[in-house]
Amino acid sequence: MPTPPSPPTDATGGGATDTADVTTSDSFLGFVCGDTVVAARDLRVRGKVVVRQGGSGYVIGPAASSGRICVQFEQREDQSENRLNCLPDELRHTLAGGYLAGTRVRSHRTLESPAGTSIPAGCSGVVIGPARDPLFQRLLVRFALNGQDHVEELVCDPQDVESSIPGNFRRGNAVIATRDLRVNGQVVVREGVLGTVVGPSHSDSQHRVTVSFSHREDSSRNRLNCVVNEIKLYLAGNLEVGARVQAARPISYDRLAPVPTGSIGTVLGPAQDEPLARILVRWDSAPPAGAPPEREAHSDDLRLMIAGGFRRGETVLAAKDLRVKGLVVVKQNVLGTVVGQSATDPGGRVTVCFTRREDGRSNNLNVVPAEIQHMPCTGGLVPGDRVAALRQLLVVPKGAQGMVVGPSCSQSSRVAVRFHSSSAESSGECADSSEEVVLHVEPEDLKVLHAVAEDVDDALQPEREDDTEDSGPALAGGYNRGDAVAATRDLRVGGKVVVRANILGTVVGPSGQESG
Repeated sequence: MPTPPSPPTDATGGGATDTADVTTSDSFLGFVCGDTVVAARDLRVRGKVVVRQGGSGYVIGPAASSGRICVQFEQREDQSENRLNCLPDELRHTLAGGYLAGTRVRSHRTLESPAGTSIPAGCSGVVIGPARDPLFQRLLVRFALNGQDHVEELVCDPQDVESSIPGNFRRGNAVIATRDLRVNGQVVVREGVLGTVVGPSHSDSQHRVTVSFSHREDSSRNRLNCVVNEIKLYLAGNLEVGARVQAARPISYDRLAPVPTGSIGTVLGPAQDEPLARILVRWDSAPPAGAPPEREAHSDDLRLMIAGGFRRGETVLAAKDLRVKGLVVVKQNVLGTVVGQSATDPGGRVTVCFTRREDGRSNNLNVVPAEIQHMPCTGGLVPGDRVAALRQLLVVPKGAQGMVVGPSCSQSSRVAVRFHSSSAESSGECADSSEEVVLHVEPEDLKVLHAVAEDVDDALQPEREDDTEDSGPALAGGYNRGDAVAATRDLRVGGKVVVRANILGTVVGPSGQESG
C-alpha cells in the first residue's frame, strides 16, 4: 500500500501542528491553485526558520487549517520537502517579469491608454496584480498622473515598466559600499566593495535596496538589503554624479560633431553602454544643431575640475587649524592628499585625506580651498605649473609639455611632472597613441610655460597694463625667468594685502591666467 504524502505544516511562530489534506476550491483568500508566490518574510516552524524571505513556491490549494494556504516551496532550510500552511500575509504573488503585487514601478517608455491618455516615460505607478489575460503574462498597473489628481489603470507588458528603486538606482547598476556594512554587529561587507543592484528590498521597498556584493567577509553569498546612504553609484574614473569635468582631449563620435578639448560639463551617471568604463555627461556649451547636450564619454577623456584648481592626488598643507563643531581636528601645516571634489558641494569644497587628525579619526575632510595650500616644490615651482622639457628625459623627448604634480617623493631636489608622451614622434603614428607618464625631474631641466598664481587686485591702479603673455620670448615688462624683483606697492588679493611694498621676490614665468 503506497505511503501517503506527509501532511503540510503550519508556518507559525507558536509551533506547528499536523493538518489534514488540502481542501478543494477554485479561488481562496485571493490565491488560485498554481499561483507562483514568494515568502513575504522568514517562515518558522517550532521557532526555526524553514523558508527564507523571498523563497519561491507555488500554491497547492486552501489548507484544512482555517484561513491558511498550502504552499510547496522550492527549497527549505531544513532540507524537508514537506508543504507549509501559510497565512495570506506571509505570501506575495509573483507576476510576469518577476514583479510582485504592490511593487512600485515607473513607465519605461511613453504608454497610451485605451482612452487615449498618454502616460509619459518615468511616470510612477503601482502593480495591482496580474492582467486577467489567458496566459497571465501581463500586469495591471495603476499610474498616478499630475501628482495624485488623476489615476489611470493600464494593462502593461513587463518590459513597459521598471521597478522604482529607492535612491533612483536602477536594476543592474554597479554600486560600492560607502562604509563598512554590518549584520548583527559583525562587518560583512567592507567599505569600497563593488556590488550590483538587484532591485528594491521586498521587506522595505521604499527605503532599502537589495544588493549582491562581489565579496562578503563572512563568505556568504546572500544578498544584502541596504539603506540608500550605504551605497553609491560606481562611476569609472572614481567620479561622482554631479561632478564637474573637462574634456582632456577632443572626444569624437561616429555621427556627431566632436566635443572640443576644454569643454566643461556635469556628470549625470554611468553610460548605458560600457557603464564600468564610460560616463554620461551633459556639456555646458550649446551643441550643434541636431546633437544632444548629453553624450557618453570614456573616463580617460575627462579631467575632474576641483575647486581652487587643486588636482586629485596632489599633496597639500592645512593653511590653518581646521575645526569641526568648534574642535580642532587638523592642525595647521599638516600634510594631506586631495581625494577629489566634495560630494556635498562639488563646486565649492575639496575632499582631503590628512595624514593626522587630532580626534584620532581617519575620515576624509571637506574643506574650502582657502583652508589648504599647494605644497611648495623646489625651484620655485608649484603644482599646476605648465612646463616643457629642456632635454630628452628618458621616454620624454625634448620640448614635450607637462604639468607639475607636486614635490618628488623620492628626492627633495626634484619635482614630479606629468608629461604627455607620444610614440608618434619616433614612429610617425597618429597622435592618438599618446599616453601620460610621470617623471621626477630636476627643475633645471624644465622651462616654465604658464605659472599658476593669483591675480593681484588692480582696482586701485586702473592704468596698470594688461598682463597677458606676449607672443615673443620676453615676459611682460621685459623681465626674464629668475630675475630678482621687489613689489613697488602693497599687492592685494580679494581686497586684502598679501605682499607689502619692497618685499623681494623671483620671477617664475608668464602668468597662466587670462587677464580680466
